[in-house]
Amino acid sequence: TKINAKEVFEDAENETILVQGIIDLYAIDKNNNIILLDYKTDYVEENSESVLIEKYKKQLALYKRALEDGLNLNVKEVYIYSLYLNKEILVEV
Repeated sequence: TKINAKEVFEDAENETILVQGIIDLYAIDKNNNIILLDYKTDYVEENSESVLIEKYKKQLALYKRALEDGLNLNVKEVYIYSLYLNKEILVEV
């Protein structure tokens, strides 16, 4: 996905950059909505899910945008699955 560099780097010039990444998992439900899931292995203390959300929110927003642009479908839900906590975390992007 090509985006304005300022969307990723606050002090960037006004130029377009190519963003690359690998989406761990997405599914399309029966209503053609996408559910996006990204696995994370970071150590996180119990009840500190917000640390993961803040750290990865921008990355997940880019993944959401790439899926919506590429598949012409709506991303309905975005999750982080913390392997350390063994739980899914809903992320509002």
